[in-house]
Amino acid sequence: MTKGSGSRIALLFVFCAPFFVGGIQTQTLKASALPPIIAQSSQDQKAPEVRTFTGKVLSQNGERFILRDEANDVWYHLDDQQQAGKFAGKNVLVTGVLDGRTDTIQVREITESKA
Repeated sequence: MTKGSGSRIALLFVFCAPFFVGGIQTQTLKASALPPIIAQSSQDQKAPEVRTFTGKVLSQNGERFILRDEANDVWYHLDDQQQAGKFAGKNVLVTGVLDGRTDTIQVREITESKA
């Protein structure tokens, strides 16, 4: 035995004795004890809202197509550039889901407007 090892054993005994005497008790977590947020999180997620936007498809800097809504003085990025290019300069109805963080419409359909 090295010097000081006796005091380490004594400390170990002091801290571990309650476990040896009383045993280790464990608690079982029941499903009802889970916070309600966890159970509801998958139910609270809504499907994205599909909307219709009106405006004119314009070329921004000759590279990207956007939807310019003159009536509301706003413009939106369009994620389907190939489809948007077919309607360049035309008044259209765009059906899709708006990503408010990036002002980008995830295009589902573009049709020429009769107006």
